Amino acid sequence: MHYFLDPDFDPNAGILCPEESRHAIKSLRLAAGDSILVGNGKGKLYTCTVRHAGRDSLATAVTETMSIPPPRFRFDLAAAPVKNPTRFEWFLEKATETGVHTITPLLTRRTERPRFKTARGERIMHAAGKQSKRAWLAELNPLTPFGDVLGSAHGLKVIAHCDADRARRNFADLINETAAESVLVLIGPEGDFTPEEIDAAVAAGFTEADLGPNRLRTETAGVYCASVLAAMKMK
Repeated sequence: MHYFLDPDFDPNAGILCPEESRHAIKSLRLAAGDSILVGNGKGKLYTCTVRHAGRDSLATAVTETMSIPPPRFRFDLAAAPVKNPTRFEWFLEKATETGVHTITPLLTRRTERPRFKTARGERIMHAAGKQSKRAWLAELNPLTPFGDVLGSAHGLKVIAHCDADRARRNFADLINETAAESVLVLIGPEGDFTPEEIDAAVAAGFTEADLGPNRLRTETAGVYCASVLAAMKMK
């Protein structure tokens, strides 16, 4: 059954938004009588039957409504945009498919690309949420200064960095041992966090972590963290 993601879907009217309607009609060639699944990205899933496929509007009748509770385990990532925007967009897509709840582009001292197109990022994450049939759509924050994320109220807060001279915990071990139901992970830019940023994070309650013996690109580190966190959520 084809899945459509429409945050403004009204089950009483049953009309898909223009973008999803065009995809259903022109790409998938859906017609009256076909069954589809519509999610609003906020925990509601609607099984629908197509009533009418017009030129740019798909009208449906809702036959079943399901309410999906929010995930018990929440994990958020804050990562510095990288010089090549397509690599960071790849990270947004894969982290969304893995199950991350919120992504925050992080403005650090060494961020090489201090700009971020939030609207484009939201479109990429919307498509990834649709591809992975997420009932709860991931959220994207605007580019945020490093200091503004330090006061977040998560059960476990982690800063991943590459300074081997500092005492760090293995990230996978740290996540597997925690009983926290919400985790925030900070991932630095291509030049890593500065010592001052790491000190500020530790003072704010963050635990220092390494991501294994290999040095990872920023976007690879983000997907690795998302994968480890998703594996914990499934336990």
